Amino acid sequence: MKTKHFILPIFFLFQLMAVNAQIDAHYWTHQYGAKGLLLNGAVIASTEDETAIFYNPGAMGRGEKFGLSLSFLTPSYSRLTTKNFLGDGTTVIDRDIGFSPGFAAVGFPLFDDDRFRGGATTFTRFKSNINFRGRELGVIPNNPEQLFIGNLDFKRKLTERWIGFGLSYKVNETLSVGGSQFLVIHGESTDIRIQKEIVAKNQPTHLITAWRSNLRYAFNASGGFLTKLGLSWKPDNNDIIIGLTLTSPTYAYVHKSASYEFDDLKKINADSTILNANLDNNATLNTYKTPFSIGYGIDFSYNRWRFSLSAEYFRNIKTYTIIEADDDPFNGFADGDFSLSTSVRSGNKEVFNFAIGVQRKLYDGSTFIIGFRTDFNQRRPVEGFSEFEFLASTPSIYHLSAGGLFELWGNEVSIGFDYGFGTREGNQNLIEFSEVNAENLFDITPGKNVRSVYESFVIIITYDFIFKRRRK
Repeated sequence: MKTKHFILPIFFLFQLMAVNAQIDAHYWTHQYGAKGLLLNGAVIASTEDETAIFYNPGAMGRGEKFGLSLSFLTPSYSRLTTKNFLGDGTTVIDRDIGFSPGFAAVGFPLFDDDRFRGGATTFTRFKSNINFRGRELGVIPNNPEQLFIGNLDFKRKLTERWIGFGLSYKVNETLSVGGSQFLVIHGESTDIRIQKEIVAKNQPTHLITAWRSNLRYAFNASGGFLTKLGLSWKPDNNDIIIGLTLTSPTYAYVHKSASYEFDDLKKINADSTILNANLDNNATLNTYKTPFSIGYGIDFSYNRWRFSLSAEYFRNIKTYTIIEADDDPFNGFADGDFSLSTSVRSGNKEVFNFAIGVQRKLYDGSTFIIGFRTDFNQRRPVEGFSEFEFLASTPSIYHLSAGGLFELWGNEVSIGFDYGFGTREGNQNLIEFSEVNAENLFDITPGKNVRSVYESFVIIITYDFIFKRRRK
């Protein structure tokens, strides 16, 4: 018996994932804390509160501040406008109104020794819930007696939470070192529904040619571990601080799971209809990878101004297989051996992000802050695997922030804004709905005229509860 191999069109999946990658999948998408938000993440050297558990664990023991830090209430609005993605003249807009992820951490002394300090934290590293629909309807070119109907429905969710514990040791008055151990819980799901139909103009309920393809893909990688090491150095008699961090890839996942559901129906003509469908709730998740990174920060003052610079290099991730499955959707009941093979591959390119922050103390308890940061897109196509190519069609983002940091009842309040903007041109069309016909209905039509524009606006109204206890 001849075995037939059907490759799932997960090409669609990767095309659509790229639409919202700039929202949830960049390395520097979110920043935390009253000061970290306004400085746009330029705090590897200058962090002084409990956010040091994440930004630089070596700086945990440098400040006098001690206790609980809760950062929340940052309303955000984002919009992604993609033109010509569904064909020339089409526009897809995805809007999101919500709150940027918050941050919670607690710090405490250890061993009754001021040189040691511990901390625990939990925060959302990535979070998104994208949902958009597109529909095209028109007369078939060169065939005015036929109509084309095209529908696209896309949903994607991604969440990643970090739970961690940090420890710092103050070697002397100039040097402090530390480390944080994080537990990572990552989950993704994507649901794609594509409908392309050609009907008679005078009898639109009669299908001439049709293609309906539904695909749902999800995986969870829970209980992975990630280690971060940090160093904070303040030379004697110098108003300068230098920070250094090393972040490991995630490793030793405790639980991994994956699933997919696929339904593909092609009506070629009145005498030929092909159906391929399968559902596997126990697919194999080979692995999920995050990059190794090195961070560097410097903080210094000049006259009444204070400058902060942070940079982080993320190593590339070579192409690897995320999901691999080989299954008979008919469980042996069909006359013949039909095998459905599924393979999903991905990989990221190296990225170098940087942030610059400027502070000016206006008066006691009040500081004006400006920040700028990059958030480059790390996605790259998987070479030599065009059917599953991950098209990095989203732009890199540039952020600008400004506002004030105030002390209120011993706590920190930040009021300001962050504006993000990015654009990219020359991407591929998902489907050229405007030029479809019976001959190319089942094809993917490449194009170079797609333009994506991303804008975000975050109102920073953050209150950090900081309970202090002075060292004796």
